[in-house]
Amino acid sequence: MDVPSDVLADTQARFVRRNPEREDHLQRLNVGGPLAAESPERVEARLTRVGVPMPDARAIVEGHRPIQDVTARLPEETRLTVERVLGANDLVNVAYLDLARAASRAVGRIVLRDNRGRVMGFGTGWLCSPHAILTNHHVLEAAATAKNSVIEFDYELRADGTLREHTTLPLDPDTLFLTSEKLDYSLVAVKGETSAFGWLPLFGSADKNVLGESLSIVQHPSGEPKQVALRENRLVDRLPDFLHYETDTAPGSSGSPVFNDAWEVVALHHSGVPRTDAQGRPLKRDGTPAQPGDPDTAIDWLANEGVRISRLLDDLRGRADARGHPLVAEVLAANRPPVVGAPETAALEAVKSIDLGTVTLGPDGTATLPLTVRLKVKGGEAAPPRPDAGKPYLDPQDEAKAQAYYATIKLGTPQDNFQTLSKLVQATHTTAPSYDPARELYPEIDVWPDGKLRSLYSAREHTPQEFIAADRAVRERREHLARLENLNVDALEEALPYNCEHVVPQSWFGKQEPMRGDLHHLFSCEPDCNSFRGNTPYFDFPDYGDRQEVVRGECGKREPGQFEPNWGKGAVARATLYFLLRYPGVVRQYGPAQLQILLGWHAAEPPGDWEKHRNALIHTRQGNRNPLIDHPEWATQIDFTQGLGR
Repeated sequence: MDVPSDVLADTQARFVRRNPEREDHLQRLNVGGPLAAESPERVEARLTRVGVPMPDARAIVEGHRPIQDVTARLPEETRLTVERVLGANDLVNVAYLDLARAASRAVGRIVLRDNRGRVMGFGTGWLCSPHAILTNHHVLEAAATAKNSVIEFDYELRADGTLREHTTLPLDPDTLFLTSEKLDYSLVAVKGETSAFGWLPLFGSADKNVLGESLSIVQHPSGEPKQVALRENRLVDRLPDFLHYETDTAPGSSGSPVFNDAWEVVALHHSGVPRTDAQGRPLKRDGTPAQPGDPDTAIDWLANEGVRISRLLDDLRGRADARGHPLVAEVLAANRPPVVGAPETAALEAVKSIDLGTVTLGPDGTATLPLTVRLKVKGGEAAPPRPDAGKPYLDPQDEAKAQAYYATIKLGTPQDNFQTLSKLVQATHTTAPSYDPARELYPEIDVWPDGKLRSLYSAREHTPQEFIAADRAVRERREHLARLENLNVDALEEALPYNCEHVVPQSWFGKQEPMRGDLHHLFSCEPDCNSFRGNTPYFDFPDYGDRQEVVRGECGKREPGQFEPNWGKGAVARATLYFLLRYPGVVRQYGPAQLQILLGWHAAEPPGDWEKHRNALIHTRQGNRNPLIDHPEWATQIDFTQGLGR
């Protein structure tokens, strides 16, 4: 679809305003690559996200300004790895192609129709959840337009040049239609079965790209069969709402997803930046002014512009018309789908075996086949059984077990009380489960009385089966990515998080066991809330109403180094205080002031049946208990400063 003139004008104006900053970025990129153009913190975060530890990156970058080839100072093996990860080297592992194929399946051609069914134009859109697509506002400006339109998946050419059979699905704006002219996006529900195509989850973390990184675009240019601009765009500037990426090829198509090398979406493409004459008119490749109706391919493009996914997510979280909508919650959850293959491969994977049995010939020479077909259903692994099925939610014997657990405890001074309880929870931690939330946490421990899981910071509800399937999909994708050179599964966890929150972030204790798998501080939590918090300490922001300049969302409030949950404050406080008892000296990120915040949350939100249920089952699984759940009144009699690291 041709980009409207007002969108082109706004895009071109933003590009011109950023000329000084972009020129500085380009100079640094051309001399020293991404390590010279980006802050040490962003480079370190990017490399960590894709599983390449760079403990010396900060010193290298900070110690060699002004501009020079900082990558040349790295050891050769490390330098080559960094160049590949950050897009400065054209070599990628062949597993990259598997991920590209899987990502492309979720991209479809939007066919715009009027109320008589006539085709009015085309655009690109993509599944960002199992039930919703994302495209530009200027593609689908209104619900009425979406109601008449459809999206076509697998509209692409086979290797022999023939057109595949494609799947056409209607859009469902009556169920969901959200649009933003400012950010040029429309989020629309789609009807029909989409599992064969997967989806492209939206992650809001800031470590998905660095300046100079190569980007790819999957698209339907001018309604043509699906095409890909593979690593043809270089990220050259980052604005608050938009990314600018240069290319020597044709521009991206309206509504296309823009990917990094891990095939995560970093932007929603919406416009090119045209070359203009002195009057500001876009120019064609032959140097003449573009005329209404000229196709995008005739324009002389300087760069591309896309809407940042992080900004789009912030907008979604803040919309009153999106709050509480189940399909929006599904988009914000950002669960990853199983990796899907090409259409033919996906169809064949379903058939495990065909047993022809004994072939019987009839008198007329025809054969009768007793056919048995065995199917392998992807993602159909059963959830681990719940050991407590059929039992009361709260164990009637747990009160007696708790009394026996604390039978030898005699309270004294706050300092003595800390030491006494710390020794107890350490000595009774006789079993250390490995970190496996799909098996250890979701099936029973974190379940509420209604059988549901609740995301820790947002209280959004999910079934255990949903989180188990989502974590299985993450594991499958991590295994694919782990095949890339120099990447490892453990390091990829930050990039592909499970639906599980460590109340004490893993980076604070180096992902060491038994801390990593200690169930007392593990909670169900969707990846968008995981990402929103990051690894920042808890904080209690003063309530200044609309004047409070913090980032707000469904998960809580945040600013650099501080995060306040919207929900679950009492539970996270008790889990953190338990951690100080169980692992004294490990947490260095809190001080006495932060302890007072946690103790305040603990007092304001006493433990209920859900935490008592958790505590009882974890006692059975690990051997120890959380004293703050069994005896909330003890909190003021314990000197928790003894548990802080120095």
